Amino acid sequence: MAIAEKGGRPPGLPKTGGRKKGTPNRATVVLRDKLAALGCDPAEELVKIAQNPETSVASKVQIYSTLLPYVYPKRKLVDDSDEERVTVKGQALSKEEALDLARDLIAVLSSPAAQRELSTPVIEDERKPSVEEPGNEP
Repeated sequence: MAIAEKGGRPPGLPKTGGRKKGTPNRATVVLRDKLAALGCDPAEELVKIAQNPETSVASKVQIYSTLLPYVYPKRKLVDDSDEERVTVKGQALSKEEALDLARDLIAVLSSPAAQRELSTPVIEDERKPSVEEPGNEP
């Protein structure tokens, strides 16, 4: 059985032939030329229709929704499901990564050295008397 090779241009080889990037096709050029000859700007006409007080709200929404992508870039969808990701100090972790981190913490904290450290009481906001902070002078 022969293995079929992938056809086409090898990766990294620059494009040769064909239209240059950004070149419109013939139909687009013909349509733009006809609209220019008629003095018609479709976007301007749509805005005029949308700004007319007699235009229905549904039509206005349709018109503005059509024109919106030409003014503002489309936003990338963001995965906001909290079930799939856990955030630890601003870093998103998957469920598996969070479980691995929890297992590692349990292993570290269950060691005898960690238990001795945890049994020592910690006083929060304890300041060393030999260190003076600037601005707290009498």
